[in-house]
Amino acid sequence: MAKEILTRCGYRCDLCLAFKDNIETNDQREFLSDTWYKIYGFRIMAQEIYCEGCISSDNPKLIDKKCPVRPCVIEKGLENCSQCNDYPCELFNQRKVTNESFSKDKILSRKEYFKGIKPYENEKRFEEIRKNNNFHSRLLNPNIIPDYESMLKFIGNQQMKNTWLNLLAFIDESYDLDKKILFGGKKYGWAVQYKRSKRTIVTLFPERESFTVLLVFGKLELKKIYTNKGLFSETVIDKIDNTKQYHDGKWVWFRCENEKLINDIIELIKIKRNPDR
Repeated sequence: MAKEILTRCGYRCDLCLAFKDNIETNDQREFLSDTWYKIYGFRIMAQEIYCEGCISSDNPKLIDKKCPVRPCVIEKGLENCSQCNDYPCELFNQRKVTNESFSKDKILSRKEYFKGIKPYENEKRFEEIRKNNNFHSRLLNPNIIPDYESMLKFIGNQQMKNTWLNLLAFIDESYDLDKKILFGGKKYGWAVQYKRSKRTIVTLFPERESFTVLLVFGKLELKKIYTNKGLFSETVIDKIDNTKQYHDGKWVWFRCENEKLINDIIELIKIKRNPDR
C-alpha cells in the first residue's frame, strides 16, 4: 500500500495519476487527461501532465501553478488547511472538491471516480481530520519537515510563541546540549529534542495555541523532585503523582497553554541536569 502523501489543500499525491512517482511506475496520463476533461471541463495534454507535489520542495514542478492555498498555508506555518482557525475560507473553497459537486449529471465509471475525484476530495478528508484531532493539533505530517521558524508560526498565539521562545532561550543559554528537530511518529509528530550523548534531557512538541513538554524521570530524579517539593506547584506534583511508572521511569507530559508552568518546567529540567553555565 502506498504511503499517504497529503497536500496543503487536502489532495492526495499518492492517489493522483499526475504525481511523478505514479507516472514513473504506471503512466496513465492519457486516461487522466480525458477524465479531467470529462469531470472538470479543462484539458491538459497528457505529455504536459507532471507534478512533484506541493510539499516536495520549495519550488516544485506543479500542475496547479496558481493555487492560492499553498502559499497561504506555508505563510501561517501550517501543514494543511484543516489546522487553520479560518477553515473553511474562500481560498480553500476555490480548490474544494466533492463528489456531489462534480459527478452531478455525469455518468462516471468506477475507475473515473477513483482516479478522477477521490484523490481530490479534500473537504471530506479535512472534516475527518478535524473530527479526530483536538484543538491543540500537532505537526503530524512526516513528509513536511518544519524548521524553527515554521514551528513558531504554527503555535500561532503570540503569548505562547513568546513562552516557547523563552523556554528555548533558557535551555540554549544554560546548557551545552545536542539540539535537533525530529519526527516522533504519526501519533506524536515533530518536536525539538535536547540530548547529551544518548540521554534525552527534554523534548518539546509545538501545538496550535500551545506546546507540550515531555520529561522522563527515573527513580533518583523523582526522589529529588519530592525532596524539593516546595519548588513546584501543586498542579505539577499532582501531574507527576498521577503519571504511570514504567521500568525506565515516568514519562510526564506537560501541556503549556499559558506561561504559568514555565518556572516549574525550568526547575524540572535542572533536576534532569544541572546547568552547564
